[in-house]
Amino acid sequence: MTMRPDIIRDLLPLLKADFAWKREQGDWLQQGKCPQCGKREVFTRRDNPVLLRCGRADNYGWEATTRERYPEIFETFSTRYKVTPQDPTAAADAYLSQARHLDLRGLRGHYSQEHYFDRERNIGSATVRFPLPNGSWWERLIDNAGRFDRKARFAYERPWAGHWWQRPDVTFADLAAAETIWIAEGIFDALALEQAGQRAVSAMSANVYPEKALAELRKACADSARPLPKLIWAFDLGPAGARYTRQFVERARKEGWTCSAAQAREDGEDGAKLDWNDLLVRDRLGEQDRTTYLWNGDVLIAASPVEKATLIRDRHRLGSFHFTFRNRTFWASYNAAAVEEAVTEGLNSIRRKVEDPDPEQISKIRREAEQAGLSIEEIANCAFRTLYRQRDEATDETCYFLSVDFPSDRPSVKGGFSATALMTAAEFKKRLFAIGTGAIWTGGQHQLDRIMQRQTVRIADVQPLGFTGYSRDHGCYVFGDLAVKDGRVYRPNGDDFFEIGKLAIKLGTSERLLTIDYDPDQLDTNWIKDLWTAYGAKGVVVLTFFFASLFAEQIRRDQKSFPFLEMHGLPGSGKTTLVEFLWKLLGRENYEGFDPAKATPAAMARNLGKVGNLPVVLIEGDRHEDASHARRFEWEELKTAYNGRTVRARGVKNGGMETFEPPFRGAIVIEQNEPVAASRAILERIMSLGFDMAGWSEATKTSAERLEQWPIEKLSGFIIAAARQEQQVLQRFTQAFAMHEQALLAERAVRTNRLAKTHGQLLAMLDAMRMLVPLTDEQHQRTTALIRQMAAERQLAVDNEHPDVALFWERFDDLESYETNGCEHPINLHRDPRMIAISLGDFEQRCADRRWQIPSHAELLRNLKTSKSRKFVRLGTVNGSNGKSKHCWIFERPAASPSR
Repeated sequence: MTMRPDIIRDLLPLLKADFAWKREQGDWLQQGKCPQCGKREVFTRRDNPVLLRCGRADNYGWEATTRERYPEIFETFSTRYKVTPQDPTAAADAYLSQARHLDLRGLRGHYSQEHYFDRERNIGSATVRFPLPNGSWWERLIDNAGRFDRKARFAYERPWAGHWWQRPDVTFADLAAAETIWIAEGIFDALALEQAGQRAVSAMSANVYPEKALAELRKACADSARPLPKLIWAFDLGPAGARYTRQFVERARKEGWTCSAAQAREDGEDGAKLDWNDLLVRDRLGEQDRTTYLWNGDVLIAASPVEKATLIRDRHRLGSFHFTFRNRTFWASYNAAAVEEAVTEGLNSIRRKVEDPDPEQISKIRREAEQAGLSIEEIANCAFRTLYRQRDEATDETCYFLSVDFPSDRPSVKGGFSATALMTAAEFKKRLFAIGTGAIWTGGQHQLDRIMQRQTVRIADVQPLGFTGYSRDHGCYVFGDLAVKDGRVYRPNGDDFFEIGKLAIKLGTSERLLTIDYDPDQLDTNWIKDLWTAYGAKGVVVLTFFFASLFAEQIRRDQKSFPFLEMHGLPGSGKTTLVEFLWKLLGRENYEGFDPAKATPAAMARNLGKVGNLPVVLIEGDRHEDASHARRFEWEELKTAYNGRTVRARGVKNGGMETFEPPFRGAIVIEQNEPVAASRAILERIMSLGFDMAGWSEATKTSAERLEQWPIEKLSGFIIAAARQEQQVLQRFTQAFAMHEQALLAERAVRTNRLAKTHGQLLAMLDAMRMLVPLTDEQHQRTTALIRQMAAERQLAVDNEHPDVALFWERFDDLESYETNGCEHPINLHRDPRMIAISLGDFEQRCADRRWQIPSHAELLRNLKTSKSRKFVRLGTVNGSNGKSKHCWIFERPAASPSR
């Protein structure tokens, strides 16, 4: 069918962007870059760009339909083509002709355009509905059908079982006059076969035998005195289609029908799972193609391993080969010499009796000899298929994934095999038995080599991600069961990885951090009312940072840094409720964060490295300062995370000296009771937000409780909606950032470039977030004012000494002022007048003797390293001027403040 002009108009810019055609002459677009081989061999018709093909046929000739590559063009027909009284089936007509490429002659008026509405999810779609026998009907959803649990529906409680669907302009008398009737699974498949010149009907389901329709066909044949037509069972690819094809062929033959089968590909072979409608679009339903499909069907319904092996041998002329039969693996060997010897002996035996044997006798002798020359043995009590190769270049690890099917009703299993396990018969036997209970390999090394040689020719190379979220190298978000790239949402294929153009990718870990329920028509943001009531501008600030974290890698790429956010406040001020709610927006339920003080260095490294463009929430990270050195967490370790560089490295187990140093890809959120006490460099990287219970009321309590009750199913789609707007968000962010940074630097309260940059980034993302979150102008203005206030307060915190440290130095100066020259026990034990060495125990004892109030020991341990007036150097043992050695805190003495 010819594509409509408006669809062509929308497709051509996408095709040009993706393939960058070098030649655009006449009716053809040529020399586009192939997503599979990378060569400029892709071509399609300009006036009818239905099919994209690569001309490198020797390289397995990549091809795809534009409907598969750009589904968004073909999934909104009811929006594109409006129903009118004059054209009540406008969208249905377009769907059938443009998405399915069906000829509507003879069909018009025999289907209708209807509407389906899902009350639970509050979404709907136009449908194309076909009437079925017995007063039933079947309909296909045509508007973004992937949003629904099912893409097609039957009439409720109107049984159609036992009947089939046939073209409305085809009668049973017409069917009786046919030589063959193809029984397909779906209506579109039957129409495709009819369009290819074959008489076809739709069984509507692979597991329902059409006994009533067959009875009516038998009667029509009897009434017209015609022989029964041959039935060709042509169900879809897959275990269910194969199983019921065999069952129905056997049953129909018992009922007196002549039967065969047809399959789009050979049983057990790899390849795209195409149905008859897909093959029609690809122009693969010609006579030669159908001959192949019929042979595939004969192989599928072969009654015994010998029959199946004979079919394969006759077609491919192989000396030895493996094949599967009823989910068992066999090895066939053909002895050509023995066959020729048997044929010669048989012919000589006949010629002793008959001088000139007839051709039928000769043919019989050869068939019997060839069957006798074919030896078959079982080499595995299961069937296995290599799905893809997974290669992690960073860790130099390779794994092959296989699917294992069993002859019983046990479900299929999938598992990974190392290269050694795949290429060594003994190791393969162990691994196969490990992943599939009772699965045993009894073949030899040569047989395994041959099988793997055949199975690994066309498998995909899948790149595993060792983290959840955004990969800068691939420009793609991978969230587990959903992926987003360039605004498009992808779901994993049947082999559990994402096919995104030429990119094959998956999560390399079995851990699924996020559970996302995404509906493109159902982005509910009504929660913003409760968020504002419960937390006001502070809640929007944290929401903005969580939103910004979804683009942290892109921002670090362009601006070289991404800030941290600190949430501090007394217990009960609502921090946990807020963070847990925001996590649900990102698809993570019942999670707040992790405590770095309780984590080993290895666990800390894994928590920091397991996400990309997602927050890493550190909770109560500094409350155990007396922990052992191995378990103690220092805020200084996060300094490199600000620029996206590695935080912690680990060795690679490969016998070499390599280390694995993954960059930090996430966004740091610090949630604790007290503000972070750290060096100026760390404090400048942190945007600090304090929480308290001022302003709390019954209304704020009720709103916070409502936030807790929001189900993740209604919230988690937010992360996908945001990821799909990646380009628009970043464009708006970039435009706003320069303005906000300059405005902050123009304020007298902000004097540090880094503080202007970090808070400017937050302000710019607040502007960009309004694309998804409907903030009112007042909410936006108050939040903007709060962020500006945060920047000013952070400047003061960076410039001023911590109160505990200031009091410490005040007491130190007082103690030092009481000392005289030659004091036997000076408070400063360092011999160098430019340095200060203080024994904290002596300091605390002397203050206690004078009954001076000083910070607690734990507070001093936490805060002394942040000293600004006297820079902290290290902890160490000092041999003092009095000749005694003690463990001391060592600082630099300011040049303007010489020792006594």
